[in-house]
This record gives sequence, C-alpha cells and structure tokens, in this order.
Amino acid sequence: MKPIKPVELFLALGLATTLGACGTPAPEGGEGSEGGEAATTEEVKEEDHSEHSHGGEGGEGGEGGEGSASGNPDIDYMTALGLMKGHLMVAEELVAISEFEQSEPHIGHPVEEIYGDIEGELPDRGVDDFKDTLNAAHDIVKTSPESPELASSLSASITAVDDAITALGDEFLADPEFVMGVVINLLTVAGEEYEAAIADGKFVEIVEYQDSRGFVMYGEMLFEKVADQLDAEASEAITAAFTELKTAWPDVVAPEAPVKTPQEVFGLIVSIEASI
Repeated sequence: MKPIKPVELFLALGLATTLGACGTPAPEGGEGSEGGEAATTEEVKEEDHSEHSHGGEGGEGGEGGEGSASGNPDIDYMTALGLMKGHLMVAEELVAISEFEQSEPHIGHPVEEIYGDIEGELPDRGVDDFKDTLNAAHDIVKTSPESPELASSLSASITAVDDAITALGDEFLADPEFVMGVVINLLTVAGEEYEAAIADGKFVEIVEYQDSRGFVMYGEMLFEKVADQLDAEASEAITAAFTELKTAWPDVVAPEAPVKTPQEVFGLIVSIEASI
C-alpha cells in the first residue's frame, strides 16, 4: 500500500476537523459531532506518533500536534495555500538551476494534491479559479521543460497563489494569532516531510526533503510579516529558532547526509510554538 504523504494527511485531517467544527455530518459513517470527529483525528495522530517517535519531544508540539489540523476553516484554507506556495518556491529554485525533472513534482503537487481541497471555497472568498494556470505550468515542465515559457508560466502560478492569499485581507493576514497558527501548521507538515525523507541516516526521498524546505521558507516569510506585533522576547526567540532550523536545508539540492536529525528539527518547531 502506498504510504500517505504528510501533506495528504494534513489535508484529510484538516477537512475532517473543519467539518466537525462546523457541525457538518462526517463522511463515511462518522459521528458527525465535533467531539466525535476530534476523537477520530486524535486517534490518527496517536497512531502516527507511535510509528514515528520523535525521541520524546512530547506534549502539544509533537508530530501531528495542533499544527496538523486546526479545526479553523480559515487557518486550514490559508495553510493549503501556504503549502502550494512552498512547493512553487522550491520549484522556482530548481528551475533556476535547470533541475527540471526535480522541479516537476513541486509544480504538479499544488494542482494534483491540494487544489481540489480548496476549489469549492474560492468563489465565496472572491478568488477566481486558477486551476488552468497551475496546470499550464505543469504541462510545460513535463513536455518542454527547457522552453522559456516555463519560467513565465511558473511565475503566473505563483502570482495566482499570491492573489488568493491576498484576497484574505488584513483581517487575517495582519492578525498575528491567525498567521502564527498557519506557520505552525506549515512547520508541522515540514517536520513530517523531513522525517519521511530520511532512512538509515541518509536522504532517500528527495521530493520530501525539498517539500519541507519550501514549507519552512514560506513559514518564515509569514512570521516576519507579524514579528513586530509579537512580544519582543518571543519574536527574538522565534527568529533564532528559525535561523537554526533552516540549517537543516543548506541547499535546494539535498546534501548526502542530514545536517539535523528529525528529532532536532521537531525540537526547534516545538520551541517556536512554545514561544508564541
């Protein structure tokens, strides 16, 4: 059986938790109540944690903690857009160094793995459908990656995601509580992707390494937009933790051996969450 990717798990849990929070009947025989849905989510988290121990990180910030699915539909929607953005940022880095084959999944995943989970929300949020824009870049990277059209098409995809994010407005994007909720979601998925990339002390899943890099990069960008609204001590601690965390991804091309263990990465993510 093909293992579930951390991004796919986030989207599944995010949808389930949001449905529960909204009082919507749970699909496929779920209890339909908020409590029942939350219990199901926690069971999945506990099972996942037992399979991927993080060396006692424990508490709320452990794997699949509060960051996996907030139950807040706005945070989960923005997290999905943030995952798209992280993918495309990495794709842009790879295209810039002519690593077209490696860039392909990062251009494809936003439309193949994520778009369908937010597509139904776009009209109500005042966002035009941008699936065709994402597909256009994916088609080019698969059929004619060295074409000069790839860079412009990829740029159009990034702009489309940015426009969808901007449409949320300052009500959300200038709210540090909202933004940091998204940041923790992105970092949690990044930590899980990083862990999934490693086996026997080396990187065996390069796409997951690059996924996690992109999610951390965009998470830091979001944090920097609200850093001056946080307590000065907290902001300083989070900045320092991000600086240390980013050393796990020295380049978009994975190093031969991990710079940090998954436990160290999760420890830094926990420290960021604890500082908020």
